[in-house]
Amino acid sequence: MLLADILQLEGFFNKNIKVVRHTTNRKEIKNLVDSGAFELYQSYQKTDVFKDAEYIITFKGMEGKKAVLQGVYKVNQVKEATNLPETLQPIIDLENWGTGPYFMYDLIRDDTLADLEERLVIDWGGSTVSWCQKKIDKEIIEILPRGYAKSFLSYENVLLDFTELEKIVQYPDVNKQWRTMLSNVYGVYLLLDTTTGQQYIGSAYGKEGLWGRWRNYIQTKHGGNKILIELLSDDPLRYKKFRFSILNVVPNSSLREEVIHLEQLTKEKLGTRVFGLNSN
Repeated sequence: MLLADILQLEGFFNKNIKVVRHTTNRKEIKNLVDSGAFELYQSYQKTDVFKDAEYIITFKGMEGKKAVLQGVYKVNQVKEATNLPETLQPIIDLENWGTGPYFMYDLIRDDTLADLEERLVIDWGGSTVSWCQKKIDKEIIEILPRGYAKSFLSYENVLLDFTELEKIVQYPDVNKQWRTMLSNVYGVYLLLDTTTGQQYIGSAYGKEGLWGRWRNYIQTKHGGNKILIELLSDDPLRYKKFRFSILNVVPNSSLREEVIHLEQLTKEKLGTRVFGLNSN
């Protein structure tokens, strides 16, 4: 099945449509997405790239040539803007936008494909550099189950934003490989506050290993850490900036003392007691 088939079924036949593939893994763009400014970012463009389009179908780039649906937007109107909002200033140099004028689009969200958002995966095709196209006969690779977060590749490749970990914990049946792999090991992990770059080193050696420890963060937002509790007291939504990764894994038959020793050694190596978020 092709994207064009879905669009026709949903009443977009004979509409002037452009499809958009955003690359959101660059730090500056990811910061905009994480802060809730994605739609603002999309509404400003260096050139009149959405010219004559009635709708844009927005995708987020995945690995390789794959892209997952983010949303559908009706292009209401466009006008020139001499300046960008302050939130978007970092992209001027990043994307070589120059001094303007820029194009500001009034994009109205359309919920027709809302049930497929974050689920419909297409093959963008050979030219991923061409991020805005009229070509809609793109192959649908899969429709992910609701609540799916991402693939588990290996322990050393684990890198999860709080929202991704939250989805994994909330939908364990859909993300069962994550639950299995994290439950089967003890280990030492790193929590990064992406706002400041400060790090917290923790360990997991309980009944459900890393899965049980990380699930506690989703439930409490701070995992019982004193400094994180204080941080969230001043900034209650700061947890949304937390990122989780795994530094070491050991068999879940290991002694508690072995895991704690590895945790303490890692704190010393990274200096997280003096410069980070560890208090002991």
